[in-house]
Amino acid sequence: MVAKMTKQKQIEILKSKIDQFPKFQLGNYPTPLYKTKNFNKSLGIKNLYIKRDDLSGFAFGGDGVRGLEFRIGDILDKKCNIFIDNENTDSENSRFNAAASIKAGIKYVIITNKVLDNKNNKGNFFLRKLMNIDIHKLNNIDDNEISTYTNKLKNNYLKKGLKPYISKEECFVQYSSIIGYISGAIELYYQLSNSESEKTKIFQIDGDSVLGMAIVNKFCKLNWEINSFSPDSMSNSNIKNLNSYINKNISISKKLSEFLKLDLTLDKSDVNYDFDYSGHNYREPTQSSINSLKLLAKTESIFLDPIYTAKCMDGMIKYINENKYSDENNLVFIHSGGLPNLFTYSNELIK
Repeated sequence: MVAKMTKQKQIEILKSKIDQFPKFQLGNYPTPLYKTKNFNKSLGIKNLYIKRDDLSGFAFGGDGVRGLEFRIGDILDKKCNIFIDNENTDSENSRFNAAASIKAGIKYVIITNKVLDNKNNKGNFFLRKLMNIDIHKLNNIDDNEISTYTNKLKNNYLKKGLKPYISKEECFVQYSSIIGYISGAIELYYQLSNSESEKTKIFQIDGDSVLGMAIVNKFCKLNWEINSFSPDSMSNSNIKNLNSYINKNISISKKLSEFLKLDLTLDKSDVNYDFDYSGHNYREPTQSSINSLKLLAKTESIFLDPIYTAKCMDGMIKYINENKYSDENNLVFIHSGGLPNLFTYSNELIK
């Protein structure tokens, strides 16, 4: 009982820390924590849950909506009226940013690369077209070119009396993604409070949301095991090696902890990072991830993103098949969304 009270007190401290930031309401919370039945039976396990952040209820849903509420809140609090997304972001992020900007009455501008354009205009690309956002396509992904172009665009808007918010210049853009999933992890804690087991294993696709989960886990002494699966191979990313990647994330979490005035530092043991299920390229599904996607679809009618969450599901299934977990564990899969990509990759999925 004492341990439970300590956890609850820490949860309340964290909640008060993030409640200080302005938010622009977008999602519907709490998102369901769904205990699968047919899927569990097919895998021969008992306590598998799916945290349905794909049902957060805004722009096709996803865990990104949580951080977006704080990001838009920051933009409005600073009285900015143009959001310039200049990090060569993928279509998933731009879909969320565009939709939220429209909702908040802010002009959204994305600076991206011609190579990332989708000629078939499916999925996220199709949605961006429907929203009629301002897209500036550059010839390459050179950071200097993006920075030069952004400054030129920024000055043009300033001359017109407008106030732009530049994603790459605002550290709160990344902080908001982590803070968003601090709220998600707190929500999950309450949902699991009446579960059969106190031993919880989290399976989550790699990203800033994992850091939010890890901060709550460590600060509140929840003793969850967090497994993070990368959608991109180490050879195709900017990651030199696993240690450098982990150290980078530790540094980010430390800066956020200082920002929140938390006495907390993550270390290498707080997240199990796994790059073994990413395939050759971020934008390509693997056959194994497709099989995992189809298994969940035909047993539970729950659909995954083929290049993102399906790779995480593939990793979790492999872990289960290797008997790394027992019925004493709660297994929680974080469904982070990405559903429009199903239609982008329809040919690969049904062949």
